[in-house]
Amino acid sequence: MSAKNKFLLLLLIFVPITLAAEWLKLSPVLVFVLSALAIVPLAAFIAEATEVIAAIIGPTLGGLLNATFGNLTEMVVSVVALRAGLVEVVKASILGAIIANLLLGLGLAMFLGGLRFQQQNFVST
Repeated sequence: MSAKNKFLLLLLIFVPITLAAEWLKLSPVLVFVLSALAIVPLAAFIAEATEVIAAIIGPTLGGLLNATFGNLTEMVVSVVALRAGLVEVVKASILGAIIANLLLGLGLAMFLGGLRFQQQNFVST
């Protein structure tokens, strides 16, 4: 087992701790921090599972699966926030996902490509 998987398994302890903190009505800030720590391994395991399945079913269906479940954590946050009437949180979550997926991903790819290649080409086809 890799060190990454061991660390993610260790972070899973925050799932029941978060549920207990919410049940005990602890500070909302503490519950938020615990929730953020609890969602990290869950998102990582979902991403790993979609990659493994995509390798088996092929690139077309794999891409669709990855696009569908790649943002599952945002969908969960959105459903919970909508049930609580927090429409502004849902808007912010969707905007954050768009910024992270488009701008951050593209910018990081350009930056890392620029470190290796002096000039980069974009083929539109």
